[in-house]
Amino acid sequence: MVNMQNKGNRLRTSFGSRSKFRSLLSCNDAISILELIDMSLSCNLKNDFIALFSKMQDLFSFDYACAILGYRENGHVAVVDGFNISYPEECFTAYKSRNYVQADLIVKKNFTDYKLQYWCVENKRPEQSEELISFVIDFNIKAGYAQGSKPFGPEKNASLFNFASASMKYDTRTDAILALVIPHLHLALSQVCRKKQLLDNGIVLSKREKEVLDWVKQGKSSWDISAILRISESTVNFHIYNIMQKLGTVNRSQSVAVAARLGLIDFN
Repeated sequence: MVNMQNKGNRLRTSFGSRSKFRSLLSCNDAISILELIDMSLSCNLKNDFIALFSKMQDLFSFDYACAILGYRENGHVAVVDGFNISYPEECFTAYKSRNYVQADLIVKKNFTDYKLQYWCVENKRPEQSEELISFVIDFNIKAGYAQGSKPFGPEKNASLFNFASASMKYDTRTDAILALVIPHLHLALSQVCRKKQLLDNGIVLSKREKEVLDWVKQGKSSWDISAILRISESTVNFHIYNIMQKLGTVNRSQSVAVAARLGLIDFN
C-alpha cells in the first residue's frame, strides 16, 4: 500500500504542472511513463540504459534511436559521450566519421534551445545539407523526433535523444510523452556515462575513504566520524575532499549517491 501511494505521488509530481498532457495520455500511458521513470533512476550500466528504449516502444513506435551528451560552443557541437541504441552500425559510424554532426541543423538547434523537433526529409529545409539528406534516405531513415535537455543539477553536459523510422508521423501524444520522459533519460544517460568514465579511469576509493563515506551515509558529521575512527576532524575533511575530487562531486550527499551507484559502497 505504501509503495503504491509513493508511485501515485510521483505520478502526480510528474504530471501535476503539465495538466495540458492529461487529455493526450491514457491511464496505461501514465503507468508506462511512471515505470520508465523508475527504471531511469536505477540505471547504472549501458544495458540498463538501452532497456529504457525497449520500454519507450511501449509508448510510441520507432525503429532507430540514439543518445548523446555534448555541448555547443562558438557554433561548434562537441560530442562528449553517448550510445547508438538501434541505428544501423554502418550509418552511425559513417555519420561520426564524416563529422555530419557539425552540418546537421537538427543537432545544432537542439544544443541551442533544446526544444522538441519533429523532422521529415520530405519537408526539406533549404539550409539543410543535401548530402546529409541523401545519406539518411540511403538508410531508409526518413522521419523522427529529436529532443534533448540542457544541463541541470550537477551535470555539466547537455543531451540529445533521436527517435526515427521510415515513416514516423507527427503526433501531439508523442510530444507529451517526450516532454515528460526526456529529463529522466537525460539524468540516466549522464549517470551511466559518468560511471563509464570513472571505471575507464580506474577510480577506486581507499579502505579509509570507504569507511568515512559509510559514516557520511549514516548522517554523521566530520566531528562524529573523527571520534568514531579516532582520527582528527581535519583528516576526515581531507578524506572527504579526496573522495569528491575522485568522483567529480560537489557535496557529501552527492558523493554518497554516486559512490553507491558505482558500487563503491553498499547502499543499505
